[in-house]
Amino acid sequence: MSPLGICVIGAGDLGTVHAQSWLTVPDVKLISVADPLTERSLRNRDRFGFQAACADHLEALDMPGIQVVSVAVPSSLHRQCSEAAMDRGYHVLCEKPIALSVEDARAMLATRDRTGVKLAVGFCKRFMGQVEKVAELVQEGAIGRPCMYRFVTGWERRPKLWIMDKDWGGGPVIDLCCHYIDQMRVIFGSDPVRVKAAGMTLSEGAEELPGVHPEIDTASFTVEYASGDVGALSLTWGLPRGVKTEQVEDLIGPEGAIKVDGVQQITLLQRSGAQVFADLGYDMYARQAQAFAGAIRQDSPVAASAEDGLLALRVSLAALESIRSGEAVAIEKSG
Repeated sequence: MSPLGICVIGAGDLGTVHAQSWLTVPDVKLISVADPLTERSLRNRDRFGFQAACADHLEALDMPGIQVVSVAVPSSLHRQCSEAAMDRGYHVLCEKPIALSVEDARAMLATRDRTGVKLAVGFCKRFMGQVEKVAELVQEGAIGRPCMYRFVTGWERRPKLWIMDKDWGGGPVIDLCCHYIDQMRVIFGSDPVRVKAAGMTLSEGAEELPGVHPEIDTASFTVEYASGDVGALSLTWGLPRGVKTEQVEDLIGPEGAIKVDGVQQITLLQRSGAQVFADLGYDMYARQAQAFAGAIRQDSPVAASAEDGLLALRVSLAALESIRSGEAVAIEKSG
């Protein structure tokens, strides 16, 4: 087995996580890391042992020995960086969301098909033991069907300013909710068919967001799945800095409920009593890198495909459309 040469584009929080995760994969070689903030690329070069640190992603991609590229940059740059890598014949693991527009996502799929490389989307929550166990319990009928997944949270305005901007990060309905839209699809074993949403922008003109044009930052919406199951999400990124609310995450059905406790435990509640499943694995980024490397080496399908990314994006965009129109929106099939 020859070493896989790795390039990581982005040396911020997630770029650092990707670099660290690649070190858990047998027989890899960290070739290059790129970030326009030179101090970040130099830091990660020295910390993880990359051969080169670059300010420009094209310079990093032109280093010899690369086969795999992690793209961990602001969402508006996903297409640009991913296509540059794929055009060079490299396999790409692109952070979620796949893009901010259907047009960009479809262009990425077309580049993948033209070049014959693999393109995976960073739906890391698929690799959480917690999500895997919930999916197992739901699909074996532990709480009955149909059921409802509920997620409620309230966060302060994000310190990463770009992530709240309409043109750079897309706000929480795209950036955060794509995780839960995809997660619910895995848990229910079914595709989304309709969205109904309401929302607002609490952070418009906020002093914490200088120069930012925030996307809708507060929303409540339901996603209906073909199975009859429903996902209900209610969240905000619009609270003042230093203010947050408690998070609630559970599933309810005709035969019981599943309570999500933190990130490594769930509790199954039935007539017969409660059953706790603890110490569920949380090494999701390492498992994601390992799975992608395995798909490349075995020439097998990736765990979370570009089509999966496009479908989640369509649901997020439908939720934003529903907020603006006041009407429910049907979900188009990916492709």
